[in-house]
Amino acid sequence: MYKTILIPIGSDEEVETRINSAIKLGEKFHSHIKGLHVVPTLKSLEHMTPYAYYPYELYTQIWETQKQKAFEQKKNFLDTMKKNYNDFEWCEEEGDFMRTLKLTSRSCNLTVISQGEDTYTDVMGSMARFMMESSLPVLAVPASGLEENIGEKILVAWDASAESARAVQDAMPFLLEAKEVIVVSITESRKQPCPTDDICTMLNREGVKAIGLEEEEQFDRAARLLTIAKEKDVNLIVAGAWGHKRLLEVIFGGVTKTLFTNQQIPILFSH
Repeated sequence: MYKTILIPIGSDEEVETRINSAIKLGEKFHSHIKGLHVVPTLKSLEHMTPYAYYPYELYTQIWETQKQKAFEQKKNFLDTMKKNYNDFEWCEEEGDFMRTLKLTSRSCNLTVISQGEDTYTDVMGSMARFMMESSLPVLAVPASGLEENIGEKILVAWDASAESARAVQDAMPFLLEAKEVIVVSITESRKQPCPTDDICTMLNREGVKAIGLEEEEQFDRAARLLTIAKEKDVNLIVAGAWGHKRLLEVIFGGVTKTLFTNQQIPILFSH
């Protein structure tokens, strides 16, 4: 079960959505919710601009501003949680954001992040990198947040890869409580069809109400997955992340990129 849920807390517009989403998940799984804010050190700020020189006073000013933002974000987080949930903590660390987030996530069961936009900055940015390097499940939430019945109907994107197999295992708390799980296999160009019989049999043994759906080769597999999800009223997709190199996915498009930026259906990713 997802007994410890992590939320990265920043000054972005989606932070309230992440907090409210974590509360819904906490109520579903009776979880402890941890809000994490990372204040950069002066050294980490300098590493962000390795090819440019700025006066020390400027870095100090940015650092002081970040500390003030941390104070405000802590207050907002605690106010929201005290009104809506009773099992939570605030965690504030100084250091490199990505390193701290990765290390903290590895002592949690699930991390809630915001879905990105279809831009190079988002797809090659910190949250996409975090999905690659955390080694634990990540729930990417659209800006609209989560439905009250999140996980009632689930679509599993299945291609028998190591990433998709790990995603199935990581999503088991959701899968066991779902009313319906559809395991979808869409043949990839120049590859053999990937049957769903074995994975559905395994899931059924576990008590998951899983059925398989196999489709012939599609030009855009991600678009087809989203279409099926909408047709079946799915409100959670489970998928492996970045089966190919990320830069190739940015240039040519890919399933992970499209799902991560779909902004309609939450996606549970594993890598």
